[in-house]
Amino acid sequence: LHQVLAGTYSRSVLSSIERRFELPSTISAVVSSSYQIGNLTVMALVSYLGSKVNRPRFLAAGSLLLFIGYILVVLPQFLGDLYVFADLSTTSTSNHSQTFTCTEVAEITPHSTSCEMEEEKANSNMYIFIIVGMMVCGIGGAPTQPLGLSYVDDHASEHNSALYIGIITTITLVGPALGYLMGSFCLKIWVDFGRVDLDSITIDPKHQSWVGAWWLGFIVCIVVIAIASFPLWFFPKHLEKPEEKTKEVVSWLLNWEFPFYSRNTVSLFLGLGAAFARLFKNPQYICVLVIFTSIGFKIAGLGTFVVKYLEVAFGKSASQSSFLIGAINLPFLIIGTLLGSVIIKRWKLQKLGMVRLCICGFVLSFACMIPSFFIGCDTIAHAGLTVPYPTSAETEIADGVESTCNSMCHCDQNTYIPVCGPANITYLSPCHAGCTDTSSESGKNEYTSCSCLGANGTSQSVTIGRCFVSNCEESVWGVIVSKSLSNFFSGMCITAIMILKMRTVLPQDKSFGIGIGLLVYRVLAAIPGPIAFGALIDSSCLFWSQNPCSNRSYCTVYDNHKYRRGFIGLVLIAQIASIVAAIVLHSLVVKEQGKYTFKQEHKVEDLN
Repeated sequence: LHQVLAGTYSRSVLSSIERRFELPSTISAVVSSSYQIGNLTVMALVSYLGSKVNRPRFLAAGSLLLFIGYILVVLPQFLGDLYVFADLSTTSTSNHSQTFTCTEVAEITPHSTSCEMEEEKANSNMYIFIIVGMMVCGIGGAPTQPLGLSYVDDHASEHNSALYIGIITTITLVGPALGYLMGSFCLKIWVDFGRVDLDSITIDPKHQSWVGAWWLGFIVCIVVIAIASFPLWFFPKHLEKPEEKTKEVVSWLLNWEFPFYSRNTVSLFLGLGAAFARLFKNPQYICVLVIFTSIGFKIAGLGTFVVKYLEVAFGKSASQSSFLIGAINLPFLIIGTLLGSVIIKRWKLQKLGMVRLCICGFVLSFACMIPSFFIGCDTIAHAGLTVPYPTSAETEIADGVESTCNSMCHCDQNTYIPVCGPANITYLSPCHAGCTDTSSESGKNEYTSCSCLGANGTSQSVTIGRCFVSNCEESVWGVIVSKSLSNFFSGMCITAIMILKMRTVLPQDKSFGIGIGLLVYRVLAAIPGPIAFGALIDSSCLFWSQNPCSNRSYCTVYDNHKYRRGFIGLVLIAQIASIVAAIVLHSLVVKEQGKYTFKQEHKVEDLN
């Protein structure tokens, strides 16, 4: 529970980490994938040696590494400088606001001032601590599934094992729900609370520059990990087993090959090679891997960027998005997982029954996800990006964000300080709107004498911030319902997939099969999944801002339609792959059972 709590919380605050350190989505995806990279480095060895060690103590040692890793993750908050944001909405920043107006003489903008080079660059690279910390956490989390699940399966009867694993899986699914809810709470709090006067913060969580206390939840996770892992140090290597399970284990030990237990290094690796060969010559196991990997690819991408997707597509704050996922979306996944476990135990489903359950669940999940492909808001109208400037005679959008109305303004082309003008058109900055003067009423700044607002534009003004105009804000509920139902039917298959990974291999390969499955999942899904989704998200970017100190670019305006079609489309492709693999697995299991029945009939005939 503590491991998935921390892992999911890190995804819920990823968009805030991205904004805090000014990262593109591809780099933030690497931050997210770094856990899996660390996990990958030791997964095969941990899985192979799993039956030789004291598994509970091995799990406790892994939790100690998780504790250390998450301490590294929060270090940037305490080692780096305070977060600096641009807000022109108050008179207290009037010295900056004048700089962002249209001037005929090129000025050095605040974002282009000298940065005290080495110190600023060091602060901008603090996110590397997060990557290293997540990699350490990945190493510490490696024993959890191969050793934890096999420990339960080895000490429970066959039918009770399905229920126990289902309960464990359901409990671990509570972790993501709690992670997103904790993220929702923390992201409402200013990132530097306790270090700054909160009364001086003039923006709210919906502002494009808002960064919540992304680090706070990791402190909670550190405490939970310390408490929850302590009893593991005192668990015995073996528990008393039911008679049915004892016979199976004794038979395994009597017939298992010597190299597995050999202390000779050469024999150990020969045994490892033989185990690899048995697994990858097993077509049923390969099909289960394809299912597990394709579903994992989908989950990795959705889990990493679903909060950001709701922010961009529907204008929700990071806090609101995390709440919608944690409070509404994930409970459907939990209920579906528990129901799937009950179905398997109630009807005592064997391999064929579990495969059929997976096919039904995958098809229904795919069908429920399709509406999300078509539901979304239009991109906010940005002059020069999505709509022509009102003063332009052209009906098409020209290359670049400048127009004849602001060509002499020397606007900074790497800065996004949006202002809202007439006709609900957003401009990248007061300078891009052609504004030359400012006025202040009730402590709020406005920009006047703007040459790019169209007819009589110089007599009109623009206000600070983007134009939040949407005729589909409530459409987010359509996406939440669609994704919740999709999660419910996918959840019904989770326990079946976990059991199939163990039932499609020989008893002696159980821990190794789970571990190799997780290794393949990390290589083909958990690591490349977020990166693929991140690259796709970046490809939908319309305007990149750049930090002059770090020279890193980060996206500030997206094409909502391209974002939605690519993001949901990739999810649907992964679901199709899982359906195809499940159908192939079904045919293999039917064929296997047909051969078994044929052999049994021949044995009866021979006896007669």
